[in-house]
Amino acid sequence: MALLTHLLVCAFGMGSWVAINGLWVELPLLVLELPEGWYLPSYLTVIIQLANVGPLIFTLLHHFRPGCLSEVPIIFAVLGVGTVACTLLAFFWNVTWVQGSPHSITFMVLTFFLALVDCTSSVTFLPFMSQLSAHYLTTYFVGEGLSGLLPALVALAQGSGLTTCVNVTETPNSTSSVTTTRKADIPQHSGAVTPLSTSGGIRAHC
Repeated sequence: MALLTHLLVCAFGMGSWVAINGLWVELPLLVLELPEGWYLPSYLTVIIQLANVGPLIFTLLHHFRPGCLSEVPIIFAVLGVGTVACTLLAFFWNVTWVQGSPHSITFMVLTFFLALVDCTSSVTFLPFMSQLSAHYLTTYFVGEGLSGLLPALVALAQGSGLTTCVNVTETPNSTSSVTTTRKADIPQHSGAVTPLSTSGGIRAHC
């Protein structure tokens, strides 16, 4: 019974930041598909910081109205929001909105809710753990550490962002030249190799 409790506490701790860590390790693929390109990490950083409004509101309510909030329903609520956001993200992550120029608004909004869940977990999960025996706290922190390790291992297993350089001979205007093309191997696209760019200002093979 104690072993089962440790496993559940570990999984509980893993749920704290696993969603946002999963987004970070998939950035090599996301920047190829979303219109923001390599500006995307900057957008994600701002969005995640804005999501700290969740723990701020929770802390203010605890300070000005002590006892009005219980960690248990808040935990269920944030986990429910995280589950819905992850499910929607799986289907609509690459939906873009065009107003002058394309933007991945859907991805950013869902990322905000995921970050809201993870940031709020910092002020709700630990107080809940105080209801359990103190020796489960170490297991909780082990699970919290695994929330970064597990997505990284999955990304390594799927070859996220794997690139190869291939020499390509071109003959523009009857003049042969050898260029190096960088290609991204994306396993999700049936193992196809998608060219990204070429060095030396040569035209990209798309």
